[in-house]
Amino acid sequence: MQKRQLAVWILAVVVSYIIFGDLGLGKFIVPLIVVASMALLLEKFRLKNIEYFLFFSISIASLLGLTQVLTGSHAESSNLLLFGLSFYTASIAYLLANNKFSLAKVLSISNPLLLSTGPIALFFECISHRSLKARFKYYSPFVIIGIFMFQIVGSPLTEFFFLLERTDVVLSIIFAVIFELFVYMNFCGLSLLIYGIFGLIGYRIPLNFKQPFSSNNILEFWRGWHTSLSQVLKVLFYQPLRARFSTFIALMGVYVASAMWHGVTFNFLIWGMFHAFFFWFSIKLLKQRYSFLSFILMPFIIVVGRLIFADSDTDRLLEKLTFSFSGFDVISSLLNVPTHSLVALLIGALIVSIEFAFRNTKVMQKRNYKFLRTPFALLALCVLGVIFVSNEGVGFAVYGQR
Repeated sequence: MQKRQLAVWILAVVVSYIIFGDLGLGKFIVPLIVVASMALLLEKFRLKNIEYFLFFSISIASLLGLTQVLTGSHAESSNLLLFGLSFYTASIAYLLANNKFSLAKVLSISNPLLLSTGPIALFFECISHRSLKARFKYYSPFVIIGIFMFQIVGSPLTEFFFLLERTDVVLSIIFAVIFELFVYMNFCGLSLLIYGIFGLIGYRIPLNFKQPFSSNNILEFWRGWHTSLSQVLKVLFYQPLRARFSTFIALMGVYVASAMWHGVTFNFLIWGMFHAFFFWFSIKLLKQRYSFLSFILMPFIIVVGRLIFADSDTDRLLEKLTFSFSGFDVISSLLNVPTHSLVALLIGALIVSIEFAFRNTKVMQKRNYKFLRTPFALLALCVLGVIFVSNEGVGFAVYGQR
């Protein structure tokens, strides 16, 4: 088994180079050595509550300026010792909390593809007993969808990033919507791509996105967004806090911890408190059977939350949050971007709209992108991919490599 995992680890280096470029073996070998060293030390000393120190180690690195915050820019650390820190420490913390961490799991936790973009390695299950034909039939569509989302839709949307500097309410909200779409297409696209690749080579990993826009409220949305991080937060923070405190306190602890994992900045503190409050408020509405109100609130929470998430410039963010109106200078601003970026925006919006509009239909029930894995949908994605492939924008892992 270890030989097979080593072969997968080496293959992941090659695939990572194909996707991201820059075949720097050091940035993959160093984390492997670091994780192995951690495993040996933890096995020997078994320090109490060490999982919390590990989880917040990325926060300490962010506070010291050693790593960048995850606001949507390329957040790769130039320090080899810190490459993939947020993902492998969260993986170890989760496994320690469940008494499942061991030296044998080092290769899976430090796998180059997982460190480049996630998901957090909650599990790394061998499925080589399934035939290659069966694996190809199920997992290859995820690869196609992932490439399409990441390259055809996500990358061109970076041409809209100049809108980050605009502070009037109309363009601030438009940028928040576009940026939400970009993060989804980038992170979900890479997650589906990696999920498909691992499935093809015989390993099952967490499906990191489960159609979050097929939701009726913000609770359902977060159950489908970055599912591996959600599970880590649930085990490390929500369950222990909820056993001693109210739901509100537990949720505040979860979202502040999540905010610190993304970066120790003022905007993330606001972001964490904002989401904690509206998650709690949505629970209250649902308990009182005001499901329609929680449904109406969801897009507001997503858009305003992303507006806060995206901007680590405190003065500019505070100006945006005054929601001042400077006129409808929308069309001229949007026409500054290349045509491919406008097309990418339309396609991305269409995918999300379909995901949302048909959320209660049978094809959406399992929330595993079956609606995009049908033969017709895959053919459409391939044709659109050929027509609209371009070099517009920048391709990078919005959540990975730090």
